[in-house]
Amino acid sequence: MHKTPTASPTPLWSIGTPGRGPHQFSGAWSATGGNALTFEVGVDEPASDWPAFHPGPLDAHGGWRGHRIDIDFTVPEATAAEGNERPPAGYLLELFLFASHGPCPDLAIELDGRHRGGFRPKVVREDRAEVWGQSLINGHARVEVPLPAAWLAPGSHRLSITTAVPDGLDDQGPPAEERRPYHEQYGHWFGSGLTWDCLRLTPSEAPPTAPTAELRATPFYVAENGASHELLELAVTLAPGRPAPGAAEVRVGPHIRHLPLPAVGTPDEPGARDFGQLHLRFPVPEFTQDGGSVPAEVRLDDGDPFINEVAPARKWTLHLVPHVHLDIGFTDYQGKVIELHNRNLDRALAINERDPDFAYSVDGAVVVSEYLASRNTERAGRVLAALRDGRLAVNAFHSLFLSGLASLEECYRAATTAARLRAEHDVPVRHANLTDVPSYSAALPGILAELGLDGFVGIMNHGRGSNADSDLLHLTSPFLWEGTDGTRVLTHFADSYSQLRFMAADPQTLAGGAQAFDRYLARYERPDYLPHDLALIGTHADNEDLDDGDHGFVERWNAAYEWPKLVVSTLPDYLDAVRPLADRLPVHRGDGGSYWEDGAGTAATLTAEHRTTQALLPAAEALSALVARVGQGLAPRVESLDAAWDNALYGAEHTFTWSHANAHPEGEQGHDQLDWKRTRVHQAHRAALDEIRRALSQLGDLVSTQGPSLLVGNPGPRATAGEVVVELPRDTVVFGPEGPLPAEVLATHSRGLRRLRLSVPEVPAFGWRVLSLTGPTAEVGPGGAQQAAGEASLPAVEEPFEALPERLDTPRWQLTFDQQTGLVRGLTHLATGRSVLDADSDWQLGQLLYAADGPDHLTRGDAEGPYAHDHGHDHVHDHGRDPALTTPRPTAAGPTTLGDRMPPAPPPALAVTPATTRAVGVRRTHDGHRLRWVGSAPSVPSVTLEILLRDEDDRVEVTVSLEKEAVLAKESVYVAFPFAAERPTVHYDRQQGWINPAVDHTPGACYEWLTTQYGVAVTDGGPNGPGVVWSSADVPLFAVGDIVRGTWPTRFEPASGTLLSWVMNNYWPTNTPPSQGGSLTLRYAFTPVSGFDPAQATAFGQGLRHGLLASEITRLDRHAHGPAQLPTTGTLLDLSLPDGIHATVAAARTREGLLLRVQELTGQEREITLPRPTGTTGAVLRCTADERPLETLPLTENGEFTLPLRPFGVATVLLTS
Repeated sequence: MHKTPTASPTPLWSIGTPGRGPHQFSGAWSATGGNALTFEVGVDEPASDWPAFHPGPLDAHGGWRGHRIDIDFTVPEATAAEGNERPPAGYLLELFLFASHGPCPDLAIELDGRHRGGFRPKVVREDRAEVWGQSLINGHARVEVPLPAAWLAPGSHRLSITTAVPDGLDDQGPPAEERRPYHEQYGHWFGSGLTWDCLRLTPSEAPPTAPTAELRATPFYVAENGASHELLELAVTLAPGRPAPGAAEVRVGPHIRHLPLPAVGTPDEPGARDFGQLHLRFPVPEFTQDGGSVPAEVRLDDGDPFINEVAPARKWTLHLVPHVHLDIGFTDYQGKVIELHNRNLDRALAINERDPDFAYSVDGAVVVSEYLASRNTERAGRVLAALRDGRLAVNAFHSLFLSGLASLEECYRAATTAARLRAEHDVPVRHANLTDVPSYSAALPGILAELGLDGFVGIMNHGRGSNADSDLLHLTSPFLWEGTDGTRVLTHFADSYSQLRFMAADPQTLAGGAQAFDRYLARYERPDYLPHDLALIGTHADNEDLDDGDHGFVERWNAAYEWPKLVVSTLPDYLDAVRPLADRLPVHRGDGGSYWEDGAGTAATLTAEHRTTQALLPAAEALSALVARVGQGLAPRVESLDAAWDNALYGAEHTFTWSHANAHPEGEQGHDQLDWKRTRVHQAHRAALDEIRRALSQLGDLVSTQGPSLLVGNPGPRATAGEVVVELPRDTVVFGPEGPLPAEVLATHSRGLRRLRLSVPEVPAFGWRVLSLTGPTAEVGPGGAQQAAGEASLPAVEEPFEALPERLDTPRWQLTFDQQTGLVRGLTHLATGRSVLDADSDWQLGQLLYAADGPDHLTRGDAEGPYAHDHGHDHVHDHGRDPALTTPRPTAAGPTTLGDRMPPAPPPALAVTPATTRAVGVRRTHDGHRLRWVGSAPSVPSVTLEILLRDEDDRVEVTVSLEKEAVLAKESVYVAFPFAAERPTVHYDRQQGWINPAVDHTPGACYEWLTTQYGVAVTDGGPNGPGVVWSSADVPLFAVGDIVRGTWPTRFEPASGTLLSWVMNNYWPTNTPPSQGGSLTLRYAFTPVSGFDPAQATAFGQGLRHGLLASEITRLDRHAHGPAQLPTTGTLLDLSLPDGIHATVAAARTREGLLLRVQELTGQEREITLPRPTGTTGAVLRCTADERPLETLPLTENGEFTLPLRPFGVATVLLTS
């Protein structure tokens, strides 16, 4: 190869600046310019006259033809180079571009109508730092075109750039027979073309004077004369203005080929080329038996040989997986979307009748369930038969959820629909997949293993979900993914769905496939990559008619090429193909963070209700199952609870609302789709409350009472002394075993109704306690209202707030206050003398922060151009100190990195406004001190902050109540917790286990924001250092050290120990509400710790999200009081759990027995012994999470059984009746 000419730093002209990306340009090809336009340097403006996207001849939306841009410019009379008076010896044309859409076209370059040449961009993708677009073959390129000075004499010139088919010099597209109808709705999204970054012409040294040649092996094999031949590619680079070679002699091992080179001709001849590159592919018999490299020699005419090594490519099998992505909503109303996927099952069977090799992967089990419910017996039977024989394969998961939002039990219940298909219809369920979401919880392998699944496919979408390292997981797939509990699952991570379209363009052509597969397979043609099988996942997009596709491409491809062979597979078919290598595949450990989980902050009130429902449903299951065991003739409502779990899943499903909700904020469909999702979550919430109240009512009829009472239930596995909040009439006194219970009056309503916080004595595990509301001489009025008559005990009174002192001392804490805000500035733990708050922080404890700015061009509904509906960019890389990319800019100036990593954009100019607050004061409660502040912030007209400090507990409780106005603005709301840590170490929990993002995140993971199930630990100087454990009951998102600023980091390096609860945001360009408002109450708690203890941290968070439940037994509920079947306190299930073990209980789906889930919390491998509960007289079965028996556990003489548990592992046991 010739030495690259050294360019002058001063170009003759430049269109754009390298590294600033397509936002420099107009964004769209002119609709009136056909396939040609003219740009005059110095007259036209890149921002308005240069198209960002340049379609290629394989782009159907562009008319199946190349597109030409003519650049008119002038070379001045004298151009000095580097201060030298002599004119330059040559020029260098540099083309900076992104291979952004499908097969990257060649470039036919013509100068002044006389000099022509073809150039093939060499696409570079060392990582994802500079990649824009969805496909794994996308990248960036810098095309260098050396030009002789004689071709650019002073005066006017025209440079023409045309996108071309491989080695083409005109705008002709593929053969007519391959120009199939295209999908107008997608525009260029699944097309073929490039995106411009910069073009410039610079004085340089003279071009090379001799041609060069290079030979490489391609992954393509063809059959000739009954033998397999590999296609080699010869690339010849011509010397501009010099005689071109007429032939090449190629020697590869024992084989010699004489190749005539295309006629170059004279400059004025049509089709002549006198610079640029020639590419020739030719077949050669297999030239090595062991797969090793052999010397190759190329001689141009009689010149000296060019020598390099050539190694044959492996013979690949590409598993094309037909698949339509399931968004429950997004593209259209949810009811229509589900019906479309129902029809696709019929479409798939119809295609299979025409082509018996066709197979189809169903993206969510809900599709099959809805199909069976909406089709007749004959149609249902056809689909079930296809599922049984493998023509169709179904995802084990109901729908596609965000694993950073779903609870452990939700993950298990997501497989309930598929379990029914297996149990009732003998449908094999062999894999699980999550599509579209770009990151996954490290607990998933353990969850899948507990469900009896050994194959997982993560089909990612890296729009708003990647960093520079995100390619690494794709390039090592498949692998064994080891979860937090040590279990391993065969896993493949795909970089997108619709992979065939993204790579080969749509409709597919043989030329497009050849370009795409060449680039795709080159990334895996490595000694460390074992398989010869590679997945090509997805032929369709979101919620699309399966008929809208080219189902004959596989046959055409396999007719043209022997290898790589295209086979139509299902996802489990592909996993089966690579499973024999499982013991040799790499082992991957780690967590992907929570990229798209930031969507939870776009609908905060919905998220809060979903979080509450996640806590209530296990309580409902436990109480209804256990009460049914003691109440004669009672049965848990299993179907109602199963339906509630299905509805709750929609709270974590990755689709929030209409794809165009931000572009059309007034559109009805955006509101309707969000309402559909909100309604499902609310139905689940109501069902959980109904079943809890039903079970407590049933229990209330069985327990001993002295009259109207408060029944407190404990649905948890450990005895708990806690509190309940109830509403009771003004004069009511609640009695415990030692007398009246202390209470705090939280609010007094009209006519004396009061809201009380009661401290309740210990309630047994899975048990109850009856608290009398009457006293020995009280009378009860109509409807159960209490009237005190001679009762000596007085009801609690609402204590007033007093002014805050300069310093407040409580039995456990010392507090100081900020002089300006009145909020807590210092918080010292008296027992250790340690201050838990950062005195240097700009923010105070519990302070509400409003962050404004960021891109609003979609929110305001004026999105235009080819990027308006994209849901996949990538990342801005470091372009040095370019002020255009490093200087923050406000919303109105254009896109910023807050929207995505790529195309390049500057950071947002965020303005953070703390809420304006005033102190209401402090009041003494029966168990501590309550502090209150009120205030407001932009679009938050009302905010109330309360902090509760207890006398007998180190726990600090923070409650924030706010009213939010809906505004069309890019905004975020945070609540600050400025914890002190000079060298912060952070752990956050997943469904199983805990993650330290600094060491446990995978390449490409999300670091800028995270989600929690129950808690976050911040310790100083490592996990053994002092710190705090923090829990958020109602919102899962949080950031560490700073607010979210769109930095897309590749490492976790927080600036401080500050935790910022990320309550609300509006940063998405699609799929989320354009604004949000409403009332929201946020509950937080934290406690100081001497070091990180995972079991204690989990228990602390569970104490905030789960708790005691209360139900009033009124006179109307029960006429007769006194001794009854059950005493005033007791347990319904005594497990005697060891420390560091958690358990939940539910009715078996058959109603015959109890389902017990046992979870290890300490991170240690353990073996525990549990008693078989009274009343479960049958076998004790170890089973999968979806209740398929695995083995019978032996019982000791004492009726106990032993259960081995992995670190952070879960075991499911069926206790049969």
